Amino acid sequence: MRESGESETSLKSVMLLDTDLFFVVKVRTTLQHAGYDVRTARSLADFTERLVADAPALALVNTAIAGVDWRAAIVAARAARIPVIAFGSHVDLETQQAARDAGATRVIANSKLAADLPGIVARTLQASSSTADSAPSAET
Repeated sequence: MRESGESETSLKSVMLLDTDLFFVVKVRTTLQHAGYDVRTARSLADFTERLVADAPALALVNTAIAGVDWRAAIVAARAARIPVIAFGSHVDLETQQAARDAGATRVIANSKLAADLPGIVARTLQASSSTADSAPSAET
C-alpha cells in the first residue's frame, strides 16, 4: 500500500530475479527506501510473466542463481526493452562476460551492488532513458 501523497506513477518498478531470501529482503528494503517498487521472481517463468504484466523500468538478475536460466532472463528483459543489471561474483569473469553477451545493460560485482544499490539503479535508469538501447557496461 502506498503512503498518502505518493502517486502510483511516482514509484519506478524494479524486477529482481533471485532466490536468496536474505539478499532479496536487503535489495527490496534498500530500494523501497530510495523510492522504488521492487517485485521479486524466483523462476524464469515468473520473471518473464511479470516482465509483461508489470512492465518494470529495470530488471536485476543474479548470475549466481541456482537452477534458473539467468541468461534467458536477461535476453527476455532486453527483448522487452527493459534495461538489466546483472550481478554476481567479482572473480567469475566468464559469467560476467556471458551476462554481457546475453545483453545485460550493466554487469556489477556483488560488493559494488551492495555498496551503492540505489545509485547504480538510478544511474542505469537515467542512462537507459537517454539511449534507447545502451551498450553493456562493466563495473567489477
